[in-house]
Amino acid sequence: MFIPRYLLRQLYVKGSLENVDINGDGVLDGAKIKLRNTLGGGTVRGRLRAIIDGEEVPPEKILIEFKGERMRASEAAGRSMYVAVGDEIDIFFELGKALAPGEHKIELELDVQELGPVGFDFTDVVK
Repeated sequence: MFIPRYLLRQLYVKGSLENVDINGDGVLDGAKIKLRNTLGGGTVRGRLRAIIDGEEVPPEKILIEFKGERMRASEAAGRSMYVAVGDEIDIFFELGKALAPGEHKIELELDVQELGPVGFDFTDVVK
């Protein structure tokens, strides 16, 4: 089933892009976004691909936080997670630095068991 990218963009919580200190050393070394399922329940499984400003982020540098559990995208690739309407997912990108102030384009691709591969992109200004 095909879902248009403009509908999938609704998953991104506008304004949630922010620089964060992922390793806890007091230095901003990555970014975080929030997704909220507003479309319908589905089972996310397999890969998560992320591209920020044209640069792919390796799966081992992506952290997914869902229902109190945090895992690397490379670990999550072998799992299935049911995401109900209203569920939120925080995604952290270990970039080794903060994103520069201003607008950034993020592209996400993932596999949804009920739909197959889906992808969307959005732009937002970093906090």
